[in-house]
Amino acid sequence: MNIRSLLPPKLRQVATVGALIKVVLLPFVFFAITLILVIRPLVVIKFFKVNPWRIGHLLIEIEIARLNSLQKSAIKRRKYLVIYYFPDREPANRYLQNKWKSLLPSVEGHWGWLLFYSAKRISEQLFITPSLVRDKDGLLSKYPSSLSFSETESELGEKFLQSVGCQNRKFVCLMVRDSAYLDTIRSDKDFSFYEYRDSKIMTYLPAAEMLTRQGYTVFRMGQIVKNELISVNPKIIDYATNGMRTEFLDLFLGANCSFFVSTGTGIDTVAQIFRRPMLYVNMLGFYEDILINDYLFYPKIYKDAISLRQLSLREIARRGLVNEIDRSRFKEENTLVEDLSEQEITDAIQEMLMRTTGNYIPSINEQGLHAKVLDIFKTEPNLYGEFNRGFLRGEFASCFLNKYPNFLD
Repeated sequence: MNIRSLLPPKLRQVATVGALIKVVLLPFVFFAITLILVIRPLVVIKFFKVNPWRIGHLLIEIEIARLNSLQKSAIKRRKYLVIYYFPDREPANRYLQNKWKSLLPSVEGHWGWLLFYSAKRISEQLFITPSLVRDKDGLLSKYPSSLSFSETESELGEKFLQSVGCQNRKFVCLMVRDSAYLDTIRSDKDFSFYEYRDSKIMTYLPAAEMLTRQGYTVFRMGQIVKNELISVNPKIIDYATNGMRTEFLDLFLGANCSFFVSTGTGIDTVAQIFRRPMLYVNMLGFYEDILINDYLFYPKIYKDAISLRQLSLREIARRGLVNEIDRSRFKEENTLVEDLSEQEITDAIQEMLMRTTGNYIPSINEQGLHAKVLDIFKTEPNLYGEFNRGFLRGEFASCFLNKYPNFLD
């Protein structure tokens, strides 16, 4: 006879082996939390719940949380330590998750669940809210990457590059967002409100061809994508669809590319945490998270839906669309979003190439345009607070500012 079936329905729901294990562990958890509170004058310990199902969260949130604790330990009289709780769910990249676990103080399973949620209930000071983990202090520029590759891993990555004819190690990663990934892994949820973030992969082909003429190999990144990048050029590799992709190579390629081109989606955070040059092109919802870091940026074009006039930076801010990605908000504000042309995408990537090879020298006019951008961020009250204080490290592409001077009106 199943004894559990004899229990009342509500009690039956919690009468599981897992619940029994948690009850047994509870005294030890309270002892651990009490100890953490007692030593707080000497060592500040906080818990951070990892979001493993999307690679962007699994990468950048952990990196910034760790670097924040390093900086606080360096400038204050107490040591700051973060304990990372890895929930029991399938991660976006298990190889990456295992690398983090080997490096960081972490907890998981029943013990981790009980420790994290008990600490969260006892005091808000004992945990870090992931939504607040942002690089406000420029930590990615101040500290080296937390992750690295072993000699064996590096040899494996080099062997792959040689196998595709990229012996010179000159390669660019290209990530163009579409709806396929979220529609596949979360088919229970409607993500169509994100559709303005998407782009058409074939509009990037001329830029990829331009890069190959300069001696570069182009890897189209992604795990689940809607359309293939069709090309007969052997230096343009549709890594996302041709069967080459592995969890290890996702990390290795992003960590070692000459630069990374992205429309703004999770896998580009590999390049961020390995401090590779970044170009965000054809992107929606851009200013807050991108321009506080040392990246180059060419956004989608925002227009008034009635007059079809391009909106200026100040107008975008006053409509509340500076960091917006929900299509419904754009419709509410009578705002159209236009994708970039093939030529505009090529111009942006050409400028990025010149910048990374040291061949870009801004003209006096372009210097003036970039100074005007800074002034707008400092003076426009509808932009974010850190921008109003001049907290701006990224740059709009000069080719964008030259083509759309009304953006700075």
